[in-house]
Amino acid sequence: MLGRRSVRSPRAFLVPATPYAAAVALLVLAGCGGQPVDAATPEPSGPAAFGADRAALVLTAFDQADSAASVAGDVEALRTQEVSPSLDLSIAAVRRAAYNQRPQPSFQHINPVFAVPAGEPACFLATATLRLSGSELAPTDVSQFVLGADGQWKLSHNVQITQPALVAARSIGGRPATSGGTALDETSRRALAAEVFARSIGSTTGNRSLLASSPLLDGQFAGGWEVYGQQLAGAGATVRRTMDRAEWSDCAVSVPAGTLTFLTIHATDTLRPAPDGPADVRMVPQSPDLIATGHRTAVSGKSIRVTRVETFLLLVPAQTAGTSVLGLNDTALTVTAG
Repeated sequence: MLGRRSVRSPRAFLVPATPYAAAVALLVLAGCGGQPVDAATPEPSGPAAFGADRAALVLTAFDQADSAASVAGDVEALRTQEVSPSLDLSIAAVRRAAYNQRPQPSFQHINPVFAVPAGEPACFLATATLRLSGSELAPTDVSQFVLGADGQWKLSHNVQITQPALVAARSIGGRPATSGGTALDETSRRALAAEVFARSIGSTTGNRSLLASSPLLDGQFAGGWEVYGQQLAGAGATVRRTMDRAEWSDCAVSVPAGTLTFLTIHATDTLRPAPDGPADVRMVPQSPDLIATGHRTAVSGKSIRVTRVETFLLLVPAQTAGTSVLGLNDTALTVTAG
């Protein structure tokens, strides 16, 4: 899965023919790995309702299997434990680790708490501290697991959260989750997705009060996008990011401060030569987006399209306004020259 550790991932940098310059780093999660027990193993049949105890068994099995797969860089094994968007981030993490010739650390969730829908759920949420091998850091993450038609539990969403978000994230413990993506009404979902995307590129829909000021989103993420554009301008190129679609997680949970839920945005970056720039744009092999998508050689063309996936963990107050971004991920999915 997302390698349970936080990795600094610069934005893809393209140049006409100039030396590579690293773009500004963004927080991204690495991949995860596995062991003897398989998190994908169907739940044993029995009369007991699915609750926190059974969710803990799923998480333990996932840690064993996904951690081992992450350390080994085994993409096929990761596919047995994860689905998109988590899987996309984990595969990108495997590619980065291979490029840097440095294996990812093993991990284990400790002291988890869960929010599980009533009955026989098709999803559940978990918050836990991550124990990472070889690291004194112990970040906290929030995850969603989903149940496939084959009866296998897999990780679908995961972000590490900032220190101020710990109380809200831990407060999910023992609370019933809602399922089916119905925690927020359609109008709120559309407005929030549009504003989150706009703020991620340093803009706004005009409804800025929807999102609370966020060092992570407004500073690091949007700030990185601004510097990336400046770097490209210096290389005679331009970039435009558009939102393709927004998706909301299956599970959400109401806590005292609001509703905790995941938002996934699929976006496309289009890179082109500036009006007074070179005939083609070019991404060098060291570009983080090329590394994340598995390219080993430079990519150039009249234009370059980079599709990407971004995951945000949101805390949405009852009145929607003042929504907080508790954590986020971002990775390129494909790079195509036009």
